[in-house]
Amino acid sequence: MSDSGLSAPNGPGVLSGPSGLSGLVGGVFQDIDADEAMGWVARLAEWDRYQGSAGIARAADFVAGEAERVGLTDVEVLNLPADGRTTWWTYTAPHSWTPRAAHLSLNGCPALVSYPAQSSSLAAGSAAVDGEAPLAVSGEPGWPPGALVLVPSAADLGPGLFGRMEAEKAAGFCVMTRPDLDDAGRVELPGETPLFGFSVTPGQLDELLRAHRRGERARVVVDVDDRPRRMPVVVARTPSGAADEGDACLLGAHLCHPAPGANDNASGVAAALAAGRVLAGRRLRRPVRFVWAPEFVGLAAYVHQAVVEGVRPLPAMAVNLDMVGEDQRRCGGPLIVEYSPEYLPHYANALVEACVRALPPAARSYSGAVGCDTWAWRTTPFVGASDHAILADRAIGCPAVQLGHWPDRFNHSGADTLDKVDPGELRRSAAIAASAAAVAATADGPDADRMARLLTQWTARRMSACLPSADGPPPGPPGADGPPSEELAVARLTRRWHYGRDALSTLRPLGASPGVLDRQADVLVGLHRTLSSAWDEAPADRRPHHHQRGPALRRHWPGPFNLRALTGAMTDKDRRWFLGELTADRGGCYAAAMALAQSVDGSADAAAVIRVAELDSGIRPATADFGERFLAAMAAAGWIEETAAAGAAPAPGTDDVTPGRAGAVHEGGRT
Repeated sequence: MSDSGLSAPNGPGVLSGPSGLSGLVGGVFQDIDADEAMGWVARLAEWDRYQGSAGIARAADFVAGEAERVGLTDVEVLNLPADGRTTWWTYTAPHSWTPRAAHLSLNGCPALVSYPAQSSSLAAGSAAVDGEAPLAVSGEPGWPPGALVLVPSAADLGPGLFGRMEAEKAAGFCVMTRPDLDDAGRVELPGETPLFGFSVTPGQLDELLRAHRRGERARVVVDVDDRPRRMPVVVARTPSGAADEGDACLLGAHLCHPAPGANDNASGVAAALAAGRVLAGRRLRRPVRFVWAPEFVGLAAYVHQAVVEGVRPLPAMAVNLDMVGEDQRRCGGPLIVEYSPEYLPHYANALVEACVRALPPAARSYSGAVGCDTWAWRTTPFVGASDHAILADRAIGCPAVQLGHWPDRFNHSGADTLDKVDPGELRRSAAIAASAAAVAATADGPDADRMARLLTQWTARRMSACLPSADGPPPGPPGADGPPSEELAVARLTRRWHYGRDALSTLRPLGASPGVLDRQADVLVGLHRTLSSAWDEAPADRRPHHHQRGPALRRHWPGPFNLRALTGAMTDKDRRWFLGELTADRGGCYAAAMALAQSVDGSADAAAVIRVAELDSGIRPATADFGERFLAAMAAAGWIEETAAAGAAPAPGTDDVTPGRAGAVHEGGRT
């Protein structure tokens, strides 16, 4: 292995030398063994990794063994309850459920639907059954008792239909989830349901509908093992670094999902192992932690131990790896760097993005003079649709960046197979994560000074992106009626300046010079003044003001925000409304809901919460009717409450500041 530019704990800094970060990232990239990582993906894809199943237990034991083999230390499988009752804040343990086999046949013919031959065809959490069932269609009146209900679209599979199936004593359902694929999409049932379910292809649904018209019955067998099991969380750390100082970085990847789940998320698990092999062979000043857990609930249990039970300190930052190996040409999406939230200023966003930019080019131009890439990447605002949402929540306050891919035409379907994983993409993702962790774990004072300059450059790019173009204002985000107003653009410019200014102070624990931090903060002050002049009027005249404030909203739920738990706590009317919004625009609705919830900070009223959500998420569905309705639903569920009315205050992103000094007081920040 090469030294990758990493140093002994008492030697020169990790970014020293003429090659700097590029040299570090290039060396780490060379040391990532893509073939070994693909072998891990292939092995994990063999198991159904349901959160409380025998398959995830086998996967956890495999990952723990490989973590030890690559040189990580303190490797442990934390076996937590999978009883459907134990809670960590609002996150509830999964039910123990391991499917053995299932099939659905007509007229004694060979099985039309067969699990596990057709992965993802059996709905997770299905009840055991062995018998015949009459066929019915979801839109028909008067189903016969014990009916197998045929559901033409996943959009119809909501609370109303489930309520009717329960009331009319239906036995189960078949739903066509992916009209765009000749494969089944993933379906999940609530724990301890009396129903079974199958996810079918368009062709299979057509055959079932023809059988229904002929008056035929279906033969159904679902064989499951529901013996009590445990929910495994695999933890490890690098062998070097002073553990008593706390973890410099956490690299995490969720371990769950049905087979094959190659990109989602065997790729993330493998990339973290590949990063672990590289980091285990390096001499670090501070340790790097690794966590492989069931998505959301597993990491919530781990963080609960750290925060509430005091078992271990939280890391200084985190990188989450979720769907990081996609073949971009086949799957359809670029590599996405999803930033840590705006309310958590930190150098992590700039560092991870710099590591992406420092990757060796995949090819050269015709003359060889210029490096060229054959792959694409983008950055996005924080959404929080994976484990990083647990760490980055206001209640926890650990800055967390996610690497992943979107869109992905095979996501959550049986077509998420090994052939959809690109070894080169897997190698790049692992190298980005390992390089960022290496810097956080090894940087000294001079390195921190270099990172301060890098952070200033990153902030300057973000601020410049707020400017109006020569051809007019940039197009508005999804859901907008038009381009963003000058008021919104100025507010976003100022908010990004504040982020960069306050993020500089997070380099102090690494030994950054106060003088360097102050000079970089001064640079940002001058840049803000210069860029603000791009508008016709002075920024003081264009900044939005929020004169009349209503009662401030504060959180009234324990621990990290849990959208699933909130949905369960909503009134029936609010739940139907929200699930309808989610069905119409799953990504945009999820992001808006997360942004609104995370903007509740105890000091902002409803109007300010909606404005912050719009500024930070970059989307407009968080505003107006949706924002007001969602906050009202949260209040009705008891998840937010009003405090005494506050006085006049500036709108988010426009508060008074002390120019030129890093670490000034800001709204939000690490709790």
